Amino acid sequence: MGLWLLAARACASVSCDDSECEQPDATGLVQVTQKTRAKANEAEPTNPDFGPNVIVLEPGAASSAIEDRLQSLYEQYISWDEDAQFGNHRTAILLKPGEHQVDVNLWYYSGVHGLGVSPEDVVVKPGLRGEGVRVEQQPPSYPGGPLLPNTNTFWRTIENVHVAQGKLDFFVSQAAPLRSVKVDGNLHLSAGGSDWTSGGALMNSDVSGNIVTGTQQQWYTRGTLMRPYDHPAGQGSYACISCVDRESGLPFYDSWNFEQHQPDQTWHSGLTYMGAPEVFAEKPYIFFHEGQYKLRIPEVLQNHAGPDWQSGSTVGFEKVFVTKAETTAAQINTAIAAGKHIVFTPAVYYLDEPIVVNHPNTVLLGLGFATLIPKKLPIFIGRGVIEVGNVDGVRLAGVFVQAGPMDSPDFSKAVGALVRWGKPEEPYAGTKSNPGFIYDFIARVGGPDHEPSGVGNMLEIHNGWVIGDNLWLWKADHCVSNSGALCIPQRYVNHCLVVNAENVHMYGLMAEHANDDIVVWNGEKDVLAQRRADNVSLKDLLLSERVQVHTGRGQQAMDVAKSATCRELPRQCRRSRSCSVWNLRSRAGTVGGR
Repeated sequence: MGLWLLAARACASVSCDDSECEQPDATGLVQVTQKTRAKANEAEPTNPDFGPNVIVLEPGAASSAIEDRLQSLYEQYISWDEDAQFGNHRTAILLKPGEHQVDVNLWYYSGVHGLGVSPEDVVVKPGLRGEGVRVEQQPPSYPGGPLLPNTNTFWRTIENVHVAQGKLDFFVSQAAPLRSVKVDGNLHLSAGGSDWTSGGALMNSDVSGNIVTGTQQQWYTRGTLMRPYDHPAGQGSYACISCVDRESGLPFYDSWNFEQHQPDQTWHSGLTYMGAPEVFAEKPYIFFHEGQYKLRIPEVLQNHAGPDWQSGSTVGFEKVFVTKAETTAAQINTAIAAGKHIVFTPAVYYLDEPIVVNHPNTVLLGLGFATLIPKKLPIFIGRGVIEVGNVDGVRLAGVFVQAGPMDSPDFSKAVGALVRWGKPEEPYAGTKSNPGFIYDFIARVGGPDHEPSGVGNMLEIHNGWVIGDNLWLWKADHCVSNSGALCIPQRYVNHCLVVNAENVHMYGLMAEHANDDIVVWNGEKDVLAQRRADNVSLKDLLLSERVQVHTGRGQQAMDVAKSATCRELPRQCRRSRSCSVWNLRSRAGTVGGR
């Protein structure tokens, strides 16, 4: 039938008491009876209970009932209105290995995840409606649709599947990764014309056709077999890191073009290609094999270009703690201390203490945009919602952390950080052979709140050898209906990112809005590639005057720190201590732009 433990569907059609049947969840799905839940718990850990917001589909043609249910979820949660864009609904659709004929037009906080060892193990073709998997243009009749149809198309993902449907439409704007996908035909990133889209990411993938960027304002691609971008970017940049040219089979050579553009390309003027990272490992993921769920942790590779679908170690679910919506931080911390990895199922988690990771090589993997929010409690003052200690090999993947209540801009009484990696008072150099990784990370301050919210900093990195891959750090510039575009009550955050360590590499960093400098970078020997930021009046990037070696590629609205002296800047920038440049590269204390 398709839905996991779909016996509950039959149960939903007849009268039953609470001991026999669960009521529909927030999305209207009836998936698990008390009896089948008990059986699932008995079968754990190899067959875990992923909870009511996970839909698992068997291979084959999806039934009309499943198609109708998925379409209903789309219609309920696609518009810009408060319940859809800022609601607490979260959904993950897991596809078991094999060929699927199914139509999924993704809505807010939803994702499609293949359960194969590689993307080639899960093939997706169009279902009864002939549409397949996609993110389409916002319907004009829906709130927000007539204005800018896809500039708010956030929080959705497609991962680890082979999209065999002729083309893939993925009209998104931030926090919307395409990861480990094989695409037959073209990949379209906007509908063209007036359908502006505003950012996204493609990683570890293989696209046989063209990547049609259209009106997409900025885009980050890494580790992908592809054809070149069709034209440079507009109010930002397109960046391609560690990608391989389909025609030649060779990695793209380092290059950047921030000057040439044509009028019919809507001011497009930014394009960067960059070589393979010095060290990198792909994002962990869940797969299903021989009747059991397992966790794959890809290995660390050096100077590897193109996708990596094969490497890594396998962990059985007896070593994985699967959360429920009611799981507490104390339970999570106990599991971590016992050496278990964590899978956050789709839900909004209100935490009463920080999640602390002091065990090396721990994986924290989120499904369906699982969201962590700190309660207003003294224990959080000055601390991180997630705290990673001085340990190597921790991987934070697909986790969404949101600021909690904050009465005033007095940061001495605030949560210190949404994620604090390392101890500010105890620097740790990290290990090149076993770095920490942050994948598909979302930090949000404001948006759904009906009261003031805030945090000191969104992300702090105090350890060396931490590598980021697709991050969106966002102080909301539009909020729920009680506040509108002005976002009142207020949102408070000092900085989106603070780096206080050497050898920190950020690929695909999107950071927007802050009360002070958006990014403060105090590290040496660091890499910042494809960075998007905007702020109306404050400085963008603050590079400490002590930084001597820093490489930046594909930056939008990059400002040189006020600590830099005028003589260090290129001639066209000497008129100001704050100089906007499209590309920044610092060597031996000099800062230049191209």
